Amino acid sequence: MIKNELVKFFTPFKVCLYGGIIFIFILLDDVIFQDSTVRKLAYYDFLKSNIETLVFVLPIILAPIVSEIFTHDYESGCMKFFVIYRRREEVLFSKIIALLFITTVIIIIAFVILSLIYIGESGGQIHINVLQPLRMIVLFLFALMPILLIYVLISVLCKNSTIVSLLVFLLVIMSDFIPKVIGDITPRIFLWNWLIKGQIDELSITLFLVYMIVFIVLDVEIFNRKEIIH
Repeated sequence: MIKNELVKFFTPFKVCLYGGIIFIFILLDDVIFQDSTVRKLAYYDFLKSNIETLVFVLPIILAPIVSEIFTHDYESGCMKFFVIYRRREEVLFSKIIALLFITTVIIIIAFVILSLIYIGESGGQIHINVLQPLRMIVLFLFALMPILLIYVLISVLCKNSTIVSLLVFLLVIMSDFIPKVIGDITPRIFLWNWLIKGQIDELSITLFLVYMIVFIVLDVEIFNRKEIIH
């Protein structure tokens, strides 16, 4: 199951498509609209200065990917085939593990692009501590996990899951129109505090665990009760 999802995603077209989208957004932010001080930043500071762009771009890119993994299989009838030979929980968790692997690769691609741009702007003179970007990649993956589980729930429930997921992300999770008290308990806290502000406190860790437990339980229950085709 995991191999099947990875084979479906890692085609030259999809890798080039999503990699190209990431590259364009980073290029717009770093080259076209950049501040003159960006060229003087150290490598780690340069990565941190681009996190805000990635915080918005990567969840948007992941919405159609999650939709394809779940909603497309319902619509094409593949899900019916899968549950004949595998338990539903096994199918669900295989897809989630594949999704986490795909997400990790996408984050790595984004950081590789950032590194190449930084090397280009620095004239090839660069000193990199590998542990710094590695820590940011791992933290980014954990910060995205609650959002991914929300996307999974939407993709199991809705036919137009890509659009619904994007609306939930843009209008609920990342919206400035939501009161701060409510906004601080949405998954935005993981993206904003952990990645942009670099603040990891007990409240955010507790919320992370709550989100993970609640949405894993919801995903399993709804996936088990869901009709095999949309």
